[in-house]
Amino acid sequence: MSLSAQQLAAQKNISWVLAEKLAQKILTGEYPPESILPGEMELGEQFGVSRTAVREAVKTLTAKGMLLPRPRIGTRVMPRSSWNFLDKELLSWWLTEDNFEEVVSHFLVMRSSLEPQACFLAATFGNAEQKAELNTLMEEMGQLKKRFLRERWIEVDMAWHEHIYEMSGNPFLSSFASLFHSVYHTYFTSITQNEVVKLDLHQAIVDAILNSDAPGALLACQALLNAPHHVNQ
Repeated sequence: MSLSAQQLAAQKNISWVLAEKLAQKILTGEYPPESILPGEMELGEQFGVSRTAVREAVKTLTAKGMLLPRPRIGTRVMPRSSWNFLDKELLSWWLTEDNFEEVVSHFLVMRSSLEPQACFLAATFGNAEQKAELNTLMEEMGQLKKRFLRERWIEVDMAWHEHIYEMSGNPFLSSFASLFHSVYHTYFTSITQNEVVKLDLHQAIVDAILNSDAPGALLACQALLNAPHHVNQ
């Protein structure tokens, strides 16, 4: 890599780190909606970076709907209604310990709207190979009840849910599972203690999907999502 290419890569990394720092200040309200950010020179001095890095960071957050540069006015912080929460980086910045409950509450509403439909479609369109893979995952979940390994359970549980989204054959539902992978992982980690989670309800979904019982799969998924759980942050 040439020196100029190395410098460019370093500059991009610096601007990305600055974008995350600015985003956190916006998320915490230190830079409230409708406020004007400090100028490039002031931000550069405050964070110890070049004006070029500041400009690149502002471009990054502008693309996510968080900022709006205006000539002769300054860079305005946009209201949350303008933010693109389907952006993976913004989602990861938002998912902090302080915001955990808020993020998860919104996530669960969306999940309860989409996942039962994914189960319905998986039962309708899932092929034999996909069903066999789902059953294999379910069998490992059953084995984990006998010899529980917390980290492995979380991995398998996530793979199980993501596989159902893939089985749905709907690219939007598959993209949802991919986009919210980090949220799923954080949430599943929070509800997993020292034993398997709702194994019988997972099995009921698998049974319905394997039998191509779409309405049954939808109802079984709703039962899983509505069952009480303990969240451990």
